[in-house]
Amino acid sequence: MRLIELFKSIRRKENPVLNGYTGTNFKNSMPTIKATKDVFECYEEVFNLMIPEVSGLSKSETREIRSIIKKCDGGFLNMGCYHSSVWKKYFEGKDWEWKEYEAWNRTFTKLGKFPSRFPKRSKFIPATVEEALMHLTVQQLNDLVFENGLIAPSKAKKNDLINLLKSNPNISSNLLVLSKIHELSSRFDYEIYSLLMLTINFRAMSLYNLRRSEKIGVKKFKILYVFEEDKEFVDMALNINPNSLHPVFPSDASMRQPVIDL
Repeated sequence: MRLIELFKSIRRKENPVLNGYTGTNFKNSMPTIKATKDVFECYEEVFNLMIPEVSGLSKSETREIRSIIKKCDGGFLNMGCYHSSVWKKYFEGKDWEWKEYEAWNRTFTKLGKFPSRFPKRSKFIPATVEEALMHLTVQQLNDLVFENGLIAPSKAKKNDLINLLKSNPNISSNLLVLSKIHELSSRFDYEIYSLLMLTINFRAMSLYNLRRSEKIGVKKFKILYVFEEDKEFVDMALNINPNSLHPVFPSDASMRQPVIDL
């Protein structure tokens, strides 16, 4: 079971697997139920708490991001409206850091073990020239062959073009290749960005559900450990801060479940 599949507030379309759990194509991600005003208030409250913990964003940029999200039809629930545009304008290629992720990464590194779906940098190695060439179209490869004064064999296939270009010592400094290497090498940053945005969303829903339960007199809750192998990490996080909203750490899939006394 993948992390995103546990949450039904966002409708899934295409889900490319990233680092052991599912990333999301956020197109058409409007929820099937209409959210109340309280849900959006909870989102703004959580957003205002979490986004200042992202270094590299100015106060004006955080206000702009919040405004972009609020102006979407459906607000934060419609991730297809803002996820890509916010990434490209404020995060992609920029020097930024999600402090909470980094703190947990240091904690888990010190422990010598990680939660099952926690994204680790070690799985995101820098892209190579060969990988960059493989992600180019046949037309782009043919253009590179021509630009570099190379001669491709007749009826050359994509692999033939890649092997030919790899033999050229100048190909690693080609702007198109460098651009593709940079794009592929930013996959880890995109993974963390996506996790940040999802965590804000899920914590907003956790806050809403918690307050709704309290309003009807629920005083007891139990932790639902969706992935039993992560129980020790969830318990550790709750020992540090018993009032943590779920997810209690990035990639956590546990939930606080109301207990109704009969």
